[in-house]
Amino acid sequence: MKKGLIVIACIVLLVLGVIAFYLFDAGERDAPVAVSPVETTEPAFVTAPEAEPEPPPLPERRQAEIPDLEVLPLPPLAESDPYAGDQLAQAVGEAGAIRFFAQEELVARAVATVDALGSRQVPGNIRVMSAPEDDFLAVPDPNPPEEILDEAGDPVPQFLSDPANAARYQPYVEMLEAVDAAQFAAMYERNQPLFDQAWRDLGYADGDFTGRLVDVIDELLATPDVAEPYRLIKPEAVYLFADEELEELSAGQKILLRMGSANAARVKARLSEFRQALD
Repeated sequence: MKKGLIVIACIVLLVLGVIAFYLFDAGERDAPVAVSPVETTEPAFVTAPEAEPEPPPLPERRQAEIPDLEVLPLPPLAESDPYAGDQLAQAVGEAGAIRFFAQEELVARAVATVDALGSRQVPGNIRVMSAPEDDFLAVPDPNPPEEILDEAGDPVPQFLSDPANAARYQPYVEMLEAVDAAQFAAMYERNQPLFDQAWRDLGYADGDFTGRLVDVIDELLATPDVAEPYRLIKPEAVYLFADEELEELSAGQKILLRMGSANAARVKARLSEFRQALD
């Protein structure tokens, strides 16, 4: 079975999670084959071995009975969860499929997650992959370069990112790296009707999801490199980037920053391969 990741969803996330979903291969499904197994037993020893006659060619009728695995019909989108879930379990293992991925509306969630990676946030109700199990870590900034005040004029707590956060994203990055770019492109082409239908269901009349997928990958590849540790603020319940330009980045770009520069470089390298394969 050809394996799939993360994203895309982290990535998706990745795209970790998302991209990860796209990477299972419908062409590797088990199917009955109407030919008998080939005998592999060794021939009996003889003192004067005789040349064995060539086996007769497989009759044309029986050849036609062998199914073409690459053109197996796809299920309707509304009925695709068993198909997608089975392929996903074969790609990342049953435990991984349960731990990291949503258990329903897989294709629709994958498409919606990719779309949202290019916006300001990815709502929890559409995510195709679960968030890392451990909490995001930050340490108080002992020497902030400037005081930041909230609307009431009170100082906003400032923090520095903790390098230990990189470990939270390792399983997602490793899933992404387990995917071959050429296999990803072949899988995507084979299953594109499902993705396009989910894209249309989001209200996009053109029905072509590929353009959006490429745009999001390009945006992720354009994520700036940021020196670590980077500065954070916590005006309320969540951490924000202290640098306003970084905080204005898309949800997908900020995910790459949070996973650390080393992980981000690995993800970008694999996404670049996917991008070239799609071309």
